[in-house]
Amino acid sequence: MSTQQTMTVDEHINQLVAKAQVALKEYLKPEYTQEKIDYIVKKASVAALDQHCALAVAAVEETGRGIFEDKATKNIFACEHVTHEMRHD
Repeated sequence: MSTQQTMTVDEHINQLVAKAQVALKEYLKPEYTQEKIDYIVKKASVAALDQHCALAVAAVEETGRGIFEDKATKNIFACEHVTHEMRHD
């Protein structure tokens, strides 16, 4: 990987982190009750589940590693089980 590509990746990561920090500040506001956060996580999970094949293809193409079917299975598991375990009861 060239230095130019590394800088591009580093800049992209820095942008993602900055956006995540802004989002975290929003989620810490009092109007974001646990119920609202649970709702958002559920909606994100359903959206990701709906796109689990496209996400699997993208992961294999981007990294050049892995098997599509394994990635798709992992995505389904994450959408259905991991987010359920995150749910605040």
